Order: sequence, then structure tokens, then C-alpha cells
Amino acid sequence: MLTMARYRDVILLALAGLLFLAVVGSVYGRAVPHHRRRGGERGVGRLQNVTLTNATLAAMAQTGGGGELSLDGCQIDHFGPALFALLQRTDCLTLRGGHIPSVSFHSHTLDTLVIDATGLRTFDVAGGPGAAPYEKLRILHITRTALERLPARLSLLVGLKRLDLSQNQLTHIELDVLGAMRRLRDLDLSVNQIARLDASPELQLAGLRNLWVSYNRLRSFGAFPGAFPALDTVRLIGNRWHCGWVDRARADIMRHGITAFGADYDCPGERQGGLCCSDDVPGEVAAIEQTTTVGGAGGRPPIDDLTLRASNRSTIEVRYGDVELFL
Repeated sequence: MLTMARYRDVILLALAGLLFLAVVGSVYGRAVPHHRRRGGERGVGRLQNVTLTNATLAAMAQTGGGGELSLDGCQIDHFGPALFALLQRTDCLTLRGGHIPSVSFHSHTLDTLVIDATGLRTFDVAGGPGAAPYEKLRILHITRTALERLPARLSLLVGLKRLDLSQNQLTHIELDVLGAMRRLRDLDLSVNQIARLDASPELQLAGLRNLWVSYNRLRSFGAFPGAFPALDTVRLIGNRWHCGWVDRARADIMRHGITAFGADYDCPGERQGGLCCSDDVPGEVAAIEQTTTVGGAGGRPPIDDLTLRASNRSTIEVRYGDVELFL
């Protein structure tokens, strides 16, 4: 009799445990939805290998293009405001592959726009003087295209939290065009041909936490890190850095607690702090010194706060009050 009672207790305990796990799993599933559910109850629509017209896109938006719409391998010379107007019920739009060389963004309902390998050459944002900014769009990915420049009206995308412009043909970026993006946290400019990243002295991207500029043609980056007071991580590898700028950047990275990911190898010149760099080019030294001065607007300490050892660039003395650290 005792044995049967114990056996019954074990069975009841096991059933109670299974019931508990089922309840917890259900709650967890609601709290952390699967990433494929981002389209919500309206589902995911897909249109493949067609020539886009108002009629084809309107039919797709009405019948199957709910929360998330993916246009794969489609063709149209210009994806403009008239087509965006047909997607009032769409949250996430992906243009992938095919031939879409020009896009003019105009939507106050989209949350996410992805443009990938479409042959894009021109991207613009619709709007004129006094135009209302776009606060809804949070994520913009433009990757693997022939895009060479950013439009001035990109500044209208004030709601962006993530901007991915990697793997394009960008050569020069005026960072001030991002100045109105107060919510921007992630900026990826890697794998382009960027030789200059210019910014006004007062620029502050106060919310930016992650910045990637790896695999470009940069010699210096005057806005770093003064324009990014909340920066947590940075990727700098794969550029043509000036050694004097690398010295200063390493000191700032240590001083402000920034995590730098990656390291260069097989450098043709010097290698300092994990970054390839080269010696001074005639006429370049004064320009580097001018563009690497920080301070003022961001509350950053001036560059003279650190000592650069001329005899050994791999050693930097950083002063924290009465404490000296040699890097």
C-alpha cells in the first residue's frame, strides 16, 4: 500500500512539472516572439521575378502583402512615392535582387526598409521645404548596391535607429546629414570606398552606440570620438590610417571606455594597436593635426591631454589625474 502511494505521488509530481513547463513556455513564447512573426497577424507576402507596376503591387498589397512584403528579383526603373502609397498596410518592405536602380522614399507607415543587391544607383527621400519628417521608419538597410552618395534629404529620416549602408560604393559622407537622427543607435558604413568622413565641430550624435567604418580608404577621422559621446563599440580595421591619427584614436578609445573590434594583419607599413597605418605624406601632417583635434561640444578633453612618445609610437601615456597608463 505504501509503495502504491509513493508511486502515485511520483506520477502526480511529474504531471505537475510538465504542466508548469507548458505554462512557462507559453508565457515565454508571448514575451519573446519568434523573429519571423514580425509581420504580425497580417502575414508575409512575397512577389518574385515580375515587372512592377501599380497594378501588380496594389494586388499584392491587398491580397497577401500584409505586415511584411518581400519583392525578390523584381524590375522597375524607379520605385517612387506612387508605389510607396500603395503599401499603407505594410510594416516591413524588402527589395532584393532584380533591377531597381532608383528609389525615392515616401512613407509615413513603414517601419523597416531593406534594399539589397538591386543595382541601386540613386536613393532619395521625397520632400520639399517645410516637409514633415519621417518618424515611423526605424530601420534602413541599403547594401550591396552601386550607391555612391547620400542625399541631403536623408536628414528627414529622424526616426531611424539603425542605418546600414555597408557594401556599397560610397566615397565621401557629410555626417551632418545624420544630425537630426536623435534616436540613431547603430551606423554601419563598412566595406565602401570612403576616403572622407566630414563633420562640423558642433555635430553630436548623442544616441549612437555602435559605429562601423571598417574596410574603407580612410586616413583620418576627425569627428571620432568627439561627435559620439555615448559610443560603446567601433570597428576601424581595413583602412589606410595615418599613424599619428592612430596614436590619438587609441588613447581616446582607452580614455572613453570604447570597445574596438577586430585587428589588421599583414600590414605593408606599420601596425599600431591592431591597425595598419603609414607614415606622414608630405603636406598631410598639418591637416591630420587639425582634423584630429577634439573637445568643446562633446565635453571631450583636448588632444594635448595625452603625450605621444616620438621615439616609440607604440607607447602612449594617458593621464587619469595622478595615474599614468602606458598603452
